[in-house]
Amino acid sequence: MREREEYVEELLPLILDSADKPFDGQRWWQLADSPWQTLACCIDLASAVRSGDPEGYVSHIPIHQDGSCNGLQHYAALGRDKLGGFQVNLTPSEKPEDLYTAVAMMVDERRKQDAAEGNVHAQVLEGKVIRKVVKQTVMTTVYGVTLYGGRLQIQKQLEDNIPKEHLFHCSKYLVQLVFQTLSHMFSNARDIQVM
Repeated sequence: MREREEYVEELLPLILDSADKPFDGQRWWQLADSPWQTLACCIDLASAVRSGDPEGYVSHIPIHQDGSCNGLQHYAALGRDKLGGFQVNLTPSEKPEDLYTAVAMMVDERRKQDAAEGNVHAQVLEGKVIRKVVKQTVMTTVYGVTLYGGRLQIQKQLEDNIPKEHLFHCSKYLVQLVFQTLSHMFSNARDIQVM
């Protein structure tokens, strides 16, 4: 939590500038994924800081909460998967875990081993196995995505990053690694799904 506080303190001059001079200042808020929501938060935070009682300030900014891959959270809880439960934030941790990054890292470790053993597809994928490539497939496995569907999802993410002649086989190779990784992380959950 302290890291987050430090991050906001570091950005406070830009936040206040955005609140005070949204169109004439540095326009930091416009760089955000959701610029208008960011501007609203800048204005509200500026009001809180200047209120004289920031801790007592009542904000009316809606706070959206999202789970960490909700479907897998449910299966991890039902299956009492320790590793999977940790990855989807069901157990205490210093900071939130990111399942998609964890899967990408585990898949890439396996890919590195395969590349060292001469697997051409693993070699072509050097530096390409990132969070964005695996996220949709990880997210939809609990909703019944098949190897075929997962391959199409991964292929779409890879299509601008690898030669077309390798696209089919590399996406097929990766989807298999993603499914294997998830089966390892959520072994009890997988048993429940099969039932």
